[in-house]
Amino acid sequence: MPSATSSTTNGVLIASGVKTGNTLALSAAESPDHTTLLQLLKASGLTKQASGAGPYTVFAPNNGAFTEFSKEELDELLLPSSKNRLIQLLAYHVVKGRLTSDQLRDGQTLTNLTGQILTIHKQEDHITIEDGRGTVADVIQGNVRATNGVIYSINKVLQAASAKGPVVR
Repeated sequence: MPSATSSTTNGVLIASGVKTGNTLALSAAESPDHTTLLQLLKASGLTKQASGAGPYTVFAPNNGAFTEFSKEELDELLLPSSKNRLIQLLAYHVVKGRLTSDQLRDGQTLTNLTGQILTIHKQEDHITIEDGRGTVADVIQGNVRATNGVIYSINKVLQAASAKGPVVR
């Protein structure tokens, strides 16, 4: 995401007020920190939706977030046979509406596009997002405003708790 005025809180970089002037998809394409996400977005076939009207709030895992996946696991997600699983993984990071950090509250729950709950934790300017597995992702950069939504760069891949089978890792 483009750089902006930022401050550091507890070692977490918080940036606000950045306007990309582009859609969510093009904003991701311009970010050197989100190349893995862009590759997965292209493989999923969701780039058209990410360029659509929206608005959406996207919790975008940075490249470092995907280091929890092995190369084999990432390669498997890129296979045509994994497209539905990949779409679910990406949609888990998206919420309808344009939510800026001043609208987020500690303990607030958001329903993502898969119908699952994400929980916001907020202490002053430090924001984290908790997924269905209990994984907590730090917001590295927030309030990145695209023409069709808001982007929060995060340091973990969010996933639903899985009742059956292994969790996508």
